[in-house]
Amino acid sequence: MKGVVLAGGTGSRLDPLTRVTNKHLLPVGEKPMVQWAVDFLRGAGISDLLLVTGADHVEDFRQYFADEVDYAIQQRAGGIAEALGLARGFAAGERIVVMLADNFFSAPIAQVVRNFERQPRGARVLLARVRELEHLRNLGVPRLVDGRIAEIVEKPADPPSGLAVTGVYCYDADVFDVVERLEPSARGELEITDVNNHYVRDGSLEHDVFEGYWGDAGESVDAYYEVIERVRRPHFGADSLRPVRLERFADGRGWLAEIARTSSLPKPIRQTNVSFSREGTIRGLHYHERGQDDLFVCLQGRARVVALNRETGETFCEDIGDDNFAAVYIPGNLAHGFEALTDVLMLYHVTEEYDPADPDEHEWPWDDPRVVELWSTKSPILSERDAIES
Repeated sequence: MKGVVLAGGTGSRLDPLTRVTNKHLLPVGEKPMVQWAVDFLRGAGISDLLLVTGADHVEDFRQYFADEVDYAIQQRAGGIAEALGLARGFAAGERIVVMLADNFFSAPIAQVVRNFERQPRGARVLLARVRELEHLRNLGVPRLVDGRIAEIVEKPADPPSGLAVTGVYCYDADVFDVVERLEPSARGELEITDVNNHYVRDGSLEHDVFEGYWGDAGESVDAYYEVIERVRRPHFGADSLRPVRLERFADGRGWLAEIARTSSLPKPIRQTNVSFSREGTIRGLHYHERGQDDLFVCLQGRARVVALNRETGETFCEDIGDDNFAAVYIPGNLAHGFEALTDVLMLYHVTEEYDPADPDEHEWPWDDPRVVELWSTKSPILSERDAIES
């Protein structure tokens, strides 16, 4: 199986940043945007790569990658499908995995590739959840019937689902024949949605749903900076919690403890909450999609912090409070919550302000089989919302 990285386009949506270079060479974190796409494919076991870009910038890519990848030149902005068609000779009859070089994921895409390897024929796309209706109206959105994609609608006024087609596509070698038969769209381009809908009609389009963060850094300047912020977040590179031991400075008057310095945290604190919970209460589980992390501190009593990596199944559990004066930094993409082992007073700093009109809190069953044995109680006091999820 071979990989194709599409890094063409005019970059007009990132103007003025792209007046001096191709958008895919702009920095994201510690490396150029395009390097992330290459690393995602290599992480999925695909080492034979072709990079497709425009004639104006191919030498810039050659200077960066040298002979690490092959190159194909797209002479004009003719659409994603046209760029894909340039990979026919490179593919040489093999299956291909295509990735848009401005797409970012908070976890590896290797499982999608493994699933495609087991698929007997056809194509496979990777979907992601998008909560903002206006955003969905600018994307390719699948209509699902009985768990299968019945149609992909491009830029729908009334999106048929809350999912979007990301920039990862897996195709059989016959995709090039499909591209050759395409007619240009109203904007004069060969559309990748038309390619995918061919496989829908053929009955051979499969899909996976990515449950973590997905971003398109080429969508706008704001989206580019959002991706940079997400890459900087701790859960982008490590899905683990961070216990932080706290120290009490005591004298005859009592004691003082330093809980957090913004300069030492991955993201600045934007809101602070305090809650009281009666013994036997479980708050959660829930997770955040849009960037919120939490810093939990048990000010009085004892609490058990539990978290679950929804993708890998890895769990975390630590008791904090009277016997263990510590804070726990929680990447928001993990499903997390706490149990009151006694009556507890909990403080939690959060890195995003709560928006009651559009809350970034997504429920997860407290009794998920992977964590249920971590709680000390099997009949907790729950909120009505948490009880519904269990």
